[in-house]
Amino acid sequence: MNKLRGLTRHLLERRLVRAEQLDSWTEQVTLELLWKPTTSGLLMGNQRYRAVIVLERFADHPGRLMALVGSWLENHDADRDDDLPAPTFDIEPLDNDLFDVELTLEFVEPLHLGEDPTGEIEAFGQRWAFVPFDLWVAEQGEVDSHGA
Repeated sequence: MNKLRGLTRHLLERRLVRAEQLDSWTEQVTLELLWKPTTSGLLMGNQRYRAVIVLERFADHPGRLMALVGSWLENHDADRDDDLPAPTFDIEPLDNDLFDVELTLEFVEPLHLGEDPTGEIEAFGQRWAFVPFDLWVAEQGEVDSHGA
């Protein structure tokens, strides 16, 4: 649930509310088993979950919060699946200047296994270990069309 941790950290760093006024958690976690070989092991599947972030006594403009969430998603979850619903912002006024905000959005994250003779996970006659996965994305490159 790295994406929820990352978005939560991002919002805390923006000091929208004091740290004790921001909470986040997951709900409805599901696992789609795929069992696909990769160059570095095995893609076991994708976890899909609902992420909830609550900001209490938020005193800023809701549009700023929406822009911060949207820009984080663009930079850290740009390959969001089309079947994921748009983030929702439930904004409850407390008075003219303060709001409680509940942000709800869904994420999908891959779960990877690496071959390990002492691993605790058994599948396909082999032993595996859970491997935290960091996606490396090329930011530049070249295309060579020799002979084409």
